[in-house]
Amino acid sequence: MIVVFENNVICPDSKVQDYLLAHHADLEEMPDEDYELCLVRLHKEENVHNAVRMDLTLWKEISRELYWAEGEMECNYSIIRFSRKAAPLQMSVVLSTCNQPAWLEKVLWGYEAQDTKSFELIVADDGSRKETYDMLQRVTPQLTFRVKHVWHEDKGFRKCDILNKGIQAAQTDYLLFSDGDCIPRKDFVSTHLRLRRKGRFLSGGYHKLSMDLSKDLTKDDILSGRCFDLQWMRGKGMPASFKNNKLTATGFKRWLLNTFTPTKASWNGHNASGWLNDILAVNGFDERMQYGGQDREFGERLENYGIHGMQIRYSTVCLHLDHARGYKTKESIQKNRDIRKHTRSAKVKWASLGIVKGELRGKTVEANSYYDRYTREEEKLVSYKEKGGFYRHIYSLPCRWRRAKYHDKVVRAYQQGFDAPALLNNSEVIVSLTTFPPRISQLHLVLKSILWQTYVPADIIVWLSEQEFPGRLNDLPEELRKLTANGVKFKFVPENFRSHKKYYYVFREYPDHKVITVDDDLIYPRNTIERLLSLSYQYPDTVCGNVIRKIRMDGNTFSVYRKWPKVFMMPVNSSLQNVAIGCGGIYYPSRWYGEELFDWKIISEHCPSADDLWLKANELKRRINVTGGGEFYPRPIELPQTQNNSLQKKNNGKINLNDKQWKSLNELWKLDELYCINGK
Repeated sequence: MIVVFENNVICPDSKVQDYLLAHHADLEEMPDEDYELCLVRLHKEENVHNAVRMDLTLWKEISRELYWAEGEMECNYSIIRFSRKAAPLQMSVVLSTCNQPAWLEKVLWGYEAQDTKSFELIVADDGSRKETYDMLQRVTPQLTFRVKHVWHEDKGFRKCDILNKGIQAAQTDYLLFSDGDCIPRKDFVSTHLRLRRKGRFLSGGYHKLSMDLSKDLTKDDILSGRCFDLQWMRGKGMPASFKNNKLTATGFKRWLLNTFTPTKASWNGHNASGWLNDILAVNGFDERMQYGGQDREFGERLENYGIHGMQIRYSTVCLHLDHARGYKTKESIQKNRDIRKHTRSAKVKWASLGIVKGELRGKTVEANSYYDRYTREEEKLVSYKEKGGFYRHIYSLPCRWRRAKYHDKVVRAYQQGFDAPALLNNSEVIVSLTTFPPRISQLHLVLKSILWQTYVPADIIVWLSEQEFPGRLNDLPEELRKLTANGVKFKFVPENFRSHKKYYYVFREYPDHKVITVDDDLIYPRNTIERLLSLSYQYPDTVCGNVIRKIRMDGNTFSVYRKWPKVFMMPVNSSLQNVAIGCGGIYYPSRWYGEELFDWKIISEHCPSADDLWLKANELKRRINVTGGGEFYPRPIELPQTQNNSLQKKNNGKINLNDKQWKSLNELWKLDELYCINGK
């Protein structure tokens, strides 16, 4: 029998209520019922009268404790806490709007009718009045997907500005753009997800309605899907037109119309989608653009960058509600035409006034382009390896050659020395790392790859030992000292805890911050931080890693470390079996650790050179899950000569220190028993 506790005890049995509340004061202070739930299961033969049963299909268990009842209660009971299961986010929908609350509400019901809820919706509001805010407050609680409202003050038509703010608010690596006057068909989101391709953006269209028909559509018409039924719409006054094929085309006819349409696959703001990496590579939308062609200009820069449009106007359908366009002027149209002409003739890739403000050197965009090509080759190689046979041994050869070529081009582009942006200090994330003298000359390349992240941290801290750098900043290369102007901090500590420095001091000095640790010998993909934060949003209070190994057991004992497979592609999951590897960056929530994490005597005796394993052992002790998985994550690019002084070679090479250190920790803390009890 389940007795439900939320803000109050629902079970009407006063004897049960009084006993439980007397022994568990925290039951009176349960968090918001939308996100956390506490159930008490009574282990007794007879039922509790009128107790409420709960459907737990949308919840996941996070803890369970068994208690022995005393006195007149005469039963045992378990307190089980749950949190709501959030569908893994695969897409961020950025929806522009301005002072059209009635139209926007209809569009929201269109997204409520979607056949997938694996998306978040960001309302990019270009200065609407309070009516839009009030409508969102009324409607949002009725929706089953996550909604964010991004707003700025009304200073005229500034759609590109608010779209850039919407991009920065996105938590996924794939973005769909539409307008607050375009009602999507139920397969709108899922079709964009199904058709997405690396190196492409998707170009859809719309079906325009008359003003009368726009006003007549009701919530029920949208949720039921009637408004996409051609016969029903004809009965409402929709005229006959070839464009009605958008509502009816399927299968071969749909492919034929998409393939042979005379319309170019341009970026259409009401129905287009693309990868976040590509959007950031061209610096988002050009905020100089007014109404008229601003979406096309963005697509033209993507084409210049090497990301080509794919026509899907007969595959993804949205109904465009009619409205006036008072912001359209001859001056804005002409200004936009001039900007677009320059974009096409000069092959412009980077918006000078976009997400990142100011004119930046073209080498930056070039480096990003090379990295994206390197990523695509890396992904192909992984798929060839999984297929085996000719794919693994023959087809992969040109792929390996191209990967090596782009690898070298990325390194050279970073070495040529372009300006890096400054830290924004508008987040709670700290990136922490350490290094030692043999690698100090190339550390500036690592730091630049962190400064160029799609999500910029509040701080980047490099922990250095005074024993190795007695002259402090004077011992650092000029390239490193220059980065202090960008906000990078170098902190010198008296002890030399080797690789453990990157977490040891930051957890001590910044216990309330979210921390991401990285290694000192790699150029990181630009979505490293963004991807880790996305995992942490799905599974809060867990450690998150981009590169994951899986613990393997031989019976009830750990197998050798080399048999713990490294996983590049897997569904997002959170488990004690996952081991976060430092080469991909690791996210740590605030205050996840205990004091034993800082016991240097134990570290130096049992695990002096394997910080990843030391942290994993502490995670097992505290039952902290590790989250990983999702879209393919490429190996970060190794810097030349840095692997001559690599812990990885010592720990997992011929010397094989990992097994020795893990065995020592296992003997100390009985980790195999902890894992067998909690991890499987």
